[in-house]
Amino acid sequence: MENALPTELIENLTDFCENRGRVYTLLSRCYEKEIDAAFAADFAGHAALESDDAALADGFAALQACLADLDEAALEQLAVVFNRVFFGMGPRTAQKAFPYESVYTSPDGLMMQEAYTQVRTLYHAARFAKDPAFPEPEDHLAVELAFMARLCEQAAGALRAGEGQAAEDLLGGQLAFLRDHLLRWIEPFAADACASAETGFYAHLATFTETYLKADESALDEVVG
Repeated sequence: MENALPTELIENLTDFCENRGRVYTLLSRCYEKEIDAAFAADFAGHAALESDDAALADGFAALQACLADLDEAALEQLAVVFNRVFFGMGPRTAQKAFPYESVYTSPDGLMMQEAYTQVRTLYHAARFAKDPAFPEPEDHLAVELAFMARLCEQAAGALRAGEGQAAEDLLGGQLAFLRDHLLRWIEPFAADACASAETGFYAHLATFTETYLKADESALDEVVG
């Protein structure tokens, strides 16, 4: 990517970053805590995902359909599934999907291992900090997705400011973070989440998240390459 970019390319790349940032923000919120009525309504009413990939567009539409017109009982049931899948609040023998990179990448499947240290270092370098009100460690999926959203926001800002090299560095950083972190564990995590949730919103969410991250890697590879 050149430092001096054509106006049309800048606009297209800015839209690319902003649209991706919105998806990453939505996904981060889904893994952060239980779905409440306000977020369900916001997600269900969100603009459709514009993508040439039918799997992505259909997957996003399925998530929206799951959250449309939920009553209090349905929201309570979603909360039950959220806590069963991601916190293991259920039978000891039930399948679980603990949303921490360290659990899936450390030899003994423990929390706060090498991946935790690595992402903390990356966050510090990027001047990113998780919400202090969020009690989970930095390699939680919600935080890693929020970090991607922040990098998208920063890249869009650099493009608007005419800082081509900074934007390229930020896009390259996104690709590296996908490959070095999110894509190292999203596949087994998604499989566990689908097995635990069995069906419904959180099964769709896990499948969509894996599909989206893999598609985003390909898109970024084309842009950065």
